[in-house]
Amino acid sequence: MPMVRYLLIEDEVELVRLRDELREKKTVAVDLESDNFHHYNERICLLQLSDGETAYVVDALKVDLQPLTELFEEPRLEKVFHDVDYDGRMILTHLGVRPKPVFDTMVAAKFLGKDRVGLSDLLFEYRGMSMDKSFQKADWSRRPLEKKMLEYAAMDVLYLVDVKRWMEEELVSMGRISWAREEFEYLVANLTPLSSRNFDVTRVKGWRDLDPQRLALLQLLGEWREEKARRLDIPPFRIISTEKLMKIAISYPKNMEELEGTGILSRRQVSRYGREILEIITSCEKSGMELRLEERDYLPARNPIDERAMRCLKVARKRAAEHLGLEPGFLLPSSQMREIVRRGAKSLDELAAAGILRSWQLEILGKDIVRCLDKRLGK
Repeated sequence: MPMVRYLLIEDEVELVRLRDELREKKTVAVDLESDNFHHYNERICLLQLSDGETAYVVDALKVDLQPLTELFEEPRLEKVFHDVDYDGRMILTHLGVRPKPVFDTMVAAKFLGKDRVGLSDLLFEYRGMSMDKSFQKADWSRRPLEKKMLEYAAMDVLYLVDVKRWMEEELVSMGRISWAREEFEYLVANLTPLSSRNFDVTRVKGWRDLDPQRLALLQLLGEWREEKARRLDIPPFRIISTEKLMKIAISYPKNMEELEGTGILSRRQVSRYGREILEIITSCEKSGMELRLEERDYLPARNPIDERAMRCLKVARKRAAEHLGLEPGFLLPSSQMREIVRRGAKSLDELAAAGILRSWQLEILGKDIVRCLDKRLGK
């Protein structure tokens, strides 16, 4: 990583002066560092800004970021993010504002059909620079911060304005800039504050394949992990990963020997949490607890006609994605396909009115979607 020049902002006078200077610019790159790998409730620890010439690193643990709310809402100033979905939610949660207008280089990379969309990948592609990734999971809440950490943080924004400009030119040449801008606006409009943590079994990959008893066990294990993480002030995944909780629910060990025999947990995890996990399993089994999410309308009714429509949509999505060089799941996520089939539509106008798809998705797939739904209706 090259030497990076930056200015460290540690008091409000400097922050207000910086805000006033950046408000006169046309574009500013934005990034932040949080402590989400080290604490239960994540905070903004650093906020980085750049006009493309200078990087500014604001110590959010020493200075109140509220003066920057005007900057994030300034309609003449475009804010460049790499993954506004996370950074935008953090800003909305802690500052109460939605940054807009925005340009998201990660989303832009997806519209350009790039296989690798990480910030380090883009910096290497457009600037020929290699980033030091050793600080990606650093504890940004510790003070003082090493000089190398501050340089790493500054690097995240210093060249982002240039990368944005080149990507924008590519999007224009491919006729996809309107698609990207619509997606940027959609992402910002649908940002939600970080909610209080809770374990939702329906967000775990593969939950639909569990029987009611194992589903109940997975929910209980998740709630136990959440409470323990809260008391220890660490992220839940640092106790036991969600993937391992799922494997425990599937294997349903009845005693310590069976739990150890699964090989799911490390020796340290078995020693620390084994007895508590077995107590949860025993309690779940004795109570005969079951979780039937169908009763709460989480499981949509499946039938051969709907499944046929889903298969048709997947084929249409794959064909369009290959033609455009896009990733199929980005072009049309499975969640949207399921909602399309559930709601149904008899025409393009009706499909547009349903509000499930953005205009760029309708432009690409609208006719194919209606054709698949026509087959569902027997036309």
